[in-house]
Amino acid sequence: MDIKNNLKKYHAIIGYGIGQDYNKMKRFFDGKLVFDYLADKKWEDSNMEEYDGIPIIRLRQLKQMKGALIVLFPRFASVRDVILRELEGVKSEICYVHDIFPTERCIRSEELIELLPKTELSRFVSSGDTSNRRSVCEPTCVNKLEFVDDFQNKVVYDETIPANIKIFFTGRNSMVKIGHNLAVNHLEIYCENDGICLIGNRTSVEEARLYVSGAKLQLGEDCMVSRGVRIRTHDKHHIFDKSTHKRINYPQDVVIGNKVWIGQDVVLLAGSNIGTGSIVGERAVTSSVFGKHVIIAGCPAKVIREDICWSRDGTGFFNHERLEECYDDTAFKYMSEND
Repeated sequence: MDIKNNLKKYHAIIGYGIGQDYNKMKRFFDGKLVFDYLADKKWEDSNMEEYDGIPIIRLRQLKQMKGALIVLFPRFASVRDVILRELEGVKSEICYVHDIFPTERCIRSEELIELLPKTELSRFVSSGDTSNRRSVCEPTCVNKLEFVDDFQNKVVYDETIPANIKIFFTGRNSMVKIGHNLAVNHLEIYCENDGICLIGNRTSVEEARLYVSGAKLQLGEDCMVSRGVRIRTHDKHHIFDKSTHKRINYPQDVVIGNKVWIGQDVVLLAGSNIGTGSIVGERAVTSSVFGKHVIIAGCPAKVIREDICWSRDGTGFFNHERLEECYDDTAFKYMSEND
């Protein structure tokens, strides 16, 4: 049954399980879903009479109520299962808030492609970059488009956007900007409040998840990202100093320079900064700052080799002796980069 369009049939609507999920989801139903009561086990032995301007109802009263709708807020099924046991014997209908309002907006790149103007594809010419022996082809006129949702979250992209990108907006005022000519097998970007995610031109991603909130995540141009990579600008949960009770883990920018190779199962945490031309070894974990043209590895990661450059040419087939022999020679482009 379509619960959202049949709310008038219920004598009362009760929100159950009041915590951070309730406060995060209020933006979805503000003005569209009015609660007569709120309920939570933590209030059973308290003297609280209302929360968020809404009357509180106790479990014993709730179990006697008929013809009501109980809306559960907790996101995780394991928590909802506990609540369902608490509500055993109620005479009212129970649903999850997601049954009424989608609480997470997933935007697929296929949807963004459909929004592009139906015009002739861009013309491609040589970039004229003499620092690279083989000039790189770039679009000379690209149909830029912005997707903006109801909560001022934005995606900026062009007609070269690849398939297999999923962007999840669960907060407000975040932006994802996707460069041109990416190669993506699987990429998920999770944005909560006030995050910025910038992905540079010609970067390739095998499989990665990016978590952005309260800071900027910048992935440079011509990067190569392997499988199982996780990059985040925040720790997901709060950490405080025991003595002062002050927070110690604010979100921080993550900056990954141009032409960076990120190996399999790497974890880059808030504050990470990887210099241009560098390599992050398999399963490395870091939140530190590293210079250009280095190899870092380990947990926590540290520099194991300096003054390097790299090529995408596979070592399973080719056996080059010098960089000049490589088909991918974009390393030349960044050897003297001063940014």
